[in-house]
Amino acid sequence: MKWDSSFAIGIEAIDNQHQQIFEHLLAIENSVAKRDPWHIQRFFVTQMSDYMKFHLAVEEALMEIIRYPEYAGHCASHAKLMDQIAELEKQLETAGSGRNPAGRQIPAESLVGFFEEWFVRHVLSRDREFAVYAKEEFPALLGRR
Repeated sequence: MKWDSSFAIGIEAIDNQHQQIFEHLLAIENSVAKRDPWHIQRFFVTQMSDYMKFHLAVEEALMEIIRYPEYAGHCASHAKLMDQIAELEKQLETAGSGRNPAGRQIPAESLVGFFEEWFVRHVLSRDREFAVYAKEEFPALLGRR
């Protein structure tokens, strides 16, 4: 999956961060395609997780500043995502460390698909709704007068 201008929500700082998320997605996809060992894939997932924490904190701070009415629900979806990423990291570690008695591993397609689906679903709906509110209610904040 590659960044496409159709993913832009019109808030430059957020769009730039979303592009960085795509760079992390690309690193995960490449790692999966090369069939890297579990610890390398986990490294890329951890990098994504760390960047997502930063990005979501920025997004949430902006929502709080402008008193976005859907703030609580949006933040709840962020928290759920971070819980899911933490679970993926644990599964990768367990699968690769020999502590998985069944020998099951996370299918590579699931790892990539999880991030791609979340990103498209979340950005194209929830982040777009937030951006519309921000642009309508606070055009000066976004540099549009």
